[in-house]
Formats: sequence, C-alpha cells, structure tokens
Amino acid sequence: MPRTKRAQILMEPDEYSALAEMAQQKKISVAELIRKAVKEYCFARPDKSKEIVEEIIQMNLPVQDWQQVELDISESHRGSLP
Repeated sequence: MPRTKRAQILMEPDEYSALAEMAQQKKISVAELIRKAVKEYCFARPDKSKEIVEEIIQMNLPVQDWQQVELDISESHRGSLP
C-alpha cells in the first residue's frame, strides 16, 4: 500500500467546531471528514450525464411514435416464443 503524506491546515475556530460536530454525527474523525471532502471535491469524476443528453438532443435524431414502436416490437416477437 502506498505511503500516506501528512498535511497540516489552519482553520478558524468556528469552522473547526462545525467540522467537529459534523464528524461526530457521522462517527468519524475530523481528519477523515476532511479527507473525504477533498476526494469528493477535487478528485471525483464529474457527472457528465446532462452534457451527454444535451449532445444527443443536438443530433436531431428521428423520433418515432411510441405506440408504433410498441406495436412493431410486439409483432416482431409474435411466434418467436415456444
């Protein structure tokens, strides 16, 4: 396992108190709370689903009537089951 590195930060007392309260509620240390926050804020992969949906919409793909699609699917499966 890779070795960890030590970091030291200075905080305002009221900020630290708020973190300590949050950590206590989550039953973790303040250090663990900060590590999780850094991972989420700096290293989490951003959710690109909205961006992807917008790109698909911009493609102007043909859209079929759902009732017709459902009928086509039903007809294609008729007789295919034992």
